[in-house]
Amino acid sequence: MLALFYGRVATMKNEDLEKQDELLRILADGCKKHPAYRAIRPATGRCQPCVEIWQARQKLEELNK
Repeated sequence: MLALFYGRVATMKNEDLEKQDELLRILADGCKKHPAYRAIRPATGRCQPCVEIWQARQKLEELNK
């Protein structure tokens, strides 16, 4: 699949798109206890959903490189 990002064309495998979709869903769902947490800073490690959100953000950044 081809996607246009700021004037450049990038190709992604179907598996990468599915993984990206999964990670974006994790970020969109957020944490029920900490709705303000947006994975801008690393999670403290005390809340498992926040840790999972942080890890999803890190993996998403790796996929977009």
